[in-house]
Amino acid sequence: MQMQQADEELEQLLNAIIPFAQRMLVRHGEFYPFAAAVNQNGKLKFIGEFVGDLPERANPLSGGLIGYLREQLIAGASKGEYRATGICSGVQVDVSGQKEKGDAVRISVEHLEGQAMDVFLPYQLDPSGEVAYGDVYAAVAEPVIFVRGFND
Repeated sequence: MQMQQADEELEQLLNAIIPFAQRMLVRHGEFYPFAAAVNQNGKLKFIGEFVGDLPERANPLSGGLIGYLREQLIAGASKGEYRATGICSGVQVDVSGQKEKGDAVRISVEHLEGQAMDVFLPYQLDPSGEVAYGDVYAAVAEPVIFVRGFND
């Protein structure tokens, strides 16, 4: 598989995940962590239904839900179902010129070919429900789904 195809599949994930997170922020002022994957046929699949044992199913704890999503992606990837994966969650990040941290959407994407990065979209939610977004930025990350030696 060529690196260009890997980059295109990661971009496909981001182009689906970011708008979905933005819609949830506009509609609800928040969102629960969710995931998506690109399968072997290049089709995108959202993964977000929680069926685990967290005590509050109606309001699952984000950390537990992220762990559950990660487990689902690892299981699918280990069966050869996915070529690229992404987990989206809300995080706090440093904001230039401010003492307090600000909110951001974080999308942790990975590809079978070894690329892994965290993409951040800072945002501010004002009392009227309007959402203002900052500039998207990315950082190289350590693979969690497709760990080293995965496809050797």
